[in-house]
Amino acid sequence: RYVEDRTILVSSICLGFLGSLLLLDLPFSQTLPLWRFLLGFSLITVAFPLGRNVVLGIFGNVLGDVNQGRWMGIIFAISAFPRVIGPFISLALLTAIDWGTWLEFGICTILFGITLLATCRHIDELVPYADFAKQLNQKYAQASRQQLVTIHSPRPSPMLVTSLATRRQNRME
Repeated sequence: RYVEDRTILVSSICLGFLGSLLLLDLPFSQTLPLWRFLLGFSLITVAFPLGRNVVLGIFGNVLGDVNQGRWMGIIFAISAFPRVIGPFISLALLTAIDWGTWLEFGICTILFGITLLATCRHIDELVPYADFAKQLNQKYAQASRQQLVTIHSPRPSPMLVTSLATRRQNRME
């Protein structure tokens, strides 16, 4: 593997952000130059499938051994929703501001920016479940019961904590 999934994810979000930024026709300009439209549309066209496939791969790794089919189905169903209502909302935005693209792609730019900030803030938590469980086991073995709550921001599942406590008691006996 040459490039890590998280790097591809951040690159995809940056491409989408830049493409949306290029597609903005600012309120004081009457037209969107052809070169900006072609370049912006090309960047977004590359960003979406690249990002979607990487997100599905990362999500599958983060889920671990649970029933991934159900969760992948939920993601696909949710991702189909914007494809159904998106054209109607897009048309409503374009007609509301006399066919200017600044509102439509301004919203896209803001959403890509928020997604980029959230991804960068939580990039360390996008690790495969096996790595997370190994890190949690190491921290749990060194921590007291009081410190367990603060080991990792999402609280460990009761099944994981129970199995870890059982293993710890078995080692003590």
